[in-house]
Amino acid sequence: MSKYTISKAFSQTFRFPVWKIEIDEISRLIAIECRDPENTIPYITVLDFKGIVHLDHFRLPEKEWTLAAIQDQVVVLRKVSENSPVSPGVWMLFHQKPDTTYLYHQFQYLGILNGYVHVRPQHITAGFEQYFSFLSKEILTTVPSEIKPFENDIVFPLEFNAQKPSFLQHIKNNEDLWISKCNDHFLWSYHEKRDKKYTIRLLLSDKKQVLDETLIISDLDLKLVQIYFQIGCQIFLLTHNKQEFVSYLV
Repeated sequence: MSKYTISKAFSQTFRFPVWKIEIDEISRLIAIECRDPENTIPYITVLDFKGIVHLDHFRLPEKEWTLAAIQDQVVVLRKVSENSPVSPGVWMLFHQKPDTTYLYHQFQYLGILNGYVHVRPQHITAGFEQYFSFLSKEILTTVPSEIKPFENDIVFPLEFNAQKPSFLQHIKNNEDLWISKCNDHFLWSYHEKRDKKYTIRLLLSDKKQVLDETLIISDLDLKLVQIYFQIGCQIFLLTHNKQEFVSYLV
């Protein structure tokens, strides 16, 4: 039996459909925004790459707040407006202690940096950038020159349009084929149509043979535009109802 297998890391079900997902690859944390379809009030959940929940359906007070980023202990929220894409309001929520928050109504959110939130005062359209420091918990006008962007190495599978490898010739009723890499191995996924419904299969292979395969989603009414995203050798995906978030180790 091959030691290279696909195994489920976790499955987490939410009360409402998922609207946004933000990742901190370094701290291995995931922030998820769900919204109640009846009133569009957002709820924030934080879990780690093992599926352990650190903040469970934290209700935000207004529908204008939305998830912007997560970095270590801090969930960054920004305010949006129905009349303008830019609305003042930046909220730093410490998910381990939800009562610990830093709320700035007079600032606009510009982006996330390594250790800082990039902001600008209300009504200013250019320049005057300032920075909320996760370390000092203060708004700073200048930052050290070595400040870096906060980036995640997130991979999305690519559609495979070439001739199938010989070890995939047994796949006959697929409507597409997607590929990504995990170290020296390959991940293959595809939609399979049966009785007007779609299932999605995931296969792990080397250059010569399939090492393992599994069914990851079933009973879809429509094909997914993007099946999963990948960090290292772990993939993450939403099921068709957008209320179940699943992860596999490959």
